[in-house]
Amino acid sequence: MILIDCNYFEMCDLGLKLSDLASIAQVIIAIANICLAIYIFTYQRSKDQKTQNDTARLNEQNIKLQWFKELVIQPNFDVINKFYDDLNSIEGQIGSNDLNDEEKEKINDFIKASQSRLRKSLVDVLLFVDPQFANKAKENLDKLVDGITEAIFNDELKLKNPNTYEKYIASKISASKNNLIAQLYNYKGLSS
Repeated sequence: MILIDCNYFEMCDLGLKLSDLASIAQVIIAIANICLAIYIFTYQRSKDQKTQNDTARLNEQNIKLQWFKELVIQPNFDVINKFYDDLNSIEGQIGSNDLNDEEKEKINDFIKASQSRLRKSLVDVLLFVDPQFANKAKENLDKLVDGITEAIFNDELKLKNPNTYEKYIASKISASKNNLIAQLYNYKGLSS
């Protein structure tokens, strides 16, 4: 057995007793506990604030989406369908494979007038809701009208042929409609 020369757990060189070390340890533990409590309080408060902000943002987004549906989509859904129905009706206006310039201009004016009605009714309203979203819708419509105009004025295309009409006009109309409806459906109420 080894005997310790120091008098009952007294630290030889430092002159500290075990009770002094226990007191120092208790103070260190108390300080650590206070620091941990402050950290937990701050962390929980920050987490609660973030949750509260996220909830407020989601509520605001839901309100915007409801207003978007009520004020933009529902009043314009018939206008959207009418526009695409009008464009689908140009197949009946194509009387032959060799349209003269007057017939081409008449069809083109009809397309542009239909597009103008849709832009005034829908796209102009979208500008106030979300300009980026409105620009995407406008680009979709412009691309469609440009594509149909190019097909109408291309003398090499025989648009009276159902396959040619489908490829150069009908498929573009369908793709544009699907794209516009997808854009409206996928709108989240936040600027892109």
